Amino acid sequence: MKSASPKSIKYVWFFGFFGFQGFTYFVTGNLLSLFWFSFFSFFAYYFIAKMANEMQDERYFENSKKAKLKTATIPLVILFIVGFFSGFPFVTKELIILTCAFGWAGTLISYAILFWYYDRH
Repeated sequence: MKSASPKSIKYVWFFGFFGFQGFTYFVTGNLLSLFWFSFFSFFAYYFIAKMANEMQDERYFENSKKAKLKTATIPLVILFIVGFFSGFPFVTKELIILTCAFGWAGTLISYAILFWYYDRH
């Protein structure tokens, strides 16, 4: 399988703007509209594309590993929150979907930012 070239992912981060489509929920009331917020995760490719032109050496892989380890706590916390609080009466379907969508986007964006930060410092 051929890996993506830096040119092919250079503008993928523009798909992140589809995340604003999630605000249509407040007009239509359709729960599926809330999943659009997960498209904000594509903004992570802005940072990834910046580093895609660099030569991948052991420092590159070490920085990626450190960033993955730090951001792994985000989905764990989100899953705990969804699982623990889903039985409470004040938790709605909308809140669960929003938590999952923003948890997904937050995980990928924080990975990209941390990866970029470790690469620069």
